Formats: sequence, C-alpha cells, structure tokens
Amino acid sequence: MTEMTAAPDTPEAITSMSVLAFFAADHVAASDSKLYVNGGFFTLLRFPVFPATLPTLGVGVALKIPFQDTMRDHLLRIGLRGPDHQDLPVNIEARFHTSPTPEAEFGEETVLPFGVTISNIDIPAPGAYQLVLWLDGKQVGTYRMRAAQVPMMVTGIPPIPRDFD
Repeated sequence: MTEMTAAPDTPEAITSMSVLAFFAADHVAASDSKLYVNGGFFTLLRFPVFPATLPTLGVGVALKIPFQDTMRDHLLRIGLRGPDHQDLPVNIEARFHTSPTPEAEFGEETVLPFGVTISNIDIPAPGAYQLVLWLDGKQVGTYRMRAAQVPMMVTGIPPIPRDFD
C-alpha cells in the first residue's frame, strides 16, 4: 500500500518550524525525545475564591523543525495572559540548538518535544487565560483556559443520624 500525502500549500509549509502540539497539563516532562504528560489538555480551572493559586501548571510543546533549521540557535518563549489580556508573571524561555541524529536520513526533519512544570501560579480573577508561545520572537500559538468560581465542597462531615422508630 502506498502512502498518500498532499502537496504543501506553500513553500514555507516545508521550510519553517511548525507547532505540532501546544497544551496545558497538570505535569509535563520531556525525556528521550518523548513528552510525559499527566492531566493533559484541560481547559477549565475551578476555584472556590479569587485570587487563587494553581498548584502546578505543566506546558507541553512539540515542534517540527525542518532540516535547514537544524544547526542553528533558536529561542522558545512561553507566557501567560490574563482575562484583561494583561501579561502575568509567567515567563519561560529556552534557547535550543538541534542537530540531526546519527540515524537521521539526509534532509529529514526533527520533532523536538519540550515540557516544563511550574508551581504556584497566581490566578487573579475568573475569566479566560491564554498560554502564549513564541518561536524566535514570533508568536506562533495560543492555548485557552478558563478560570471559574465554583462552590467549595465540604468533605469529612459525618452524616446526620436518623431515627427510624
């Protein structure tokens, strides 16, 4: 069986880095060219009161890097915007340089996973939040999450005894 592939729409589609995945999770780590994800792709944060603190925020990114972009320095940056489009104090930066692996074929693209987990993120108010991804100074992706106020669940209270006489 022959694999069918569509022709790219533009030359840039095969000559520029592209984002294969960009998402939020409870925890993300990258190792051995893989992403390890717990609680991935959530879009709703629930808090009983605001301001609130998100205990952990994992961010996963997978980039497709064309052959001609290997052996060059690049900058990946991730930020968080609040409901009023304000930049929040979350700023992750990573400089990276890729090279073909010994087993890569000439001209083969590279898939680069990037994962990070940060702690104690301040969520000031209910509303829409966006993770923002920049590559080499250009915004290339956003991931939307919404923070909502929900009633606090009371647990650990024993049931009221009933008299069945």
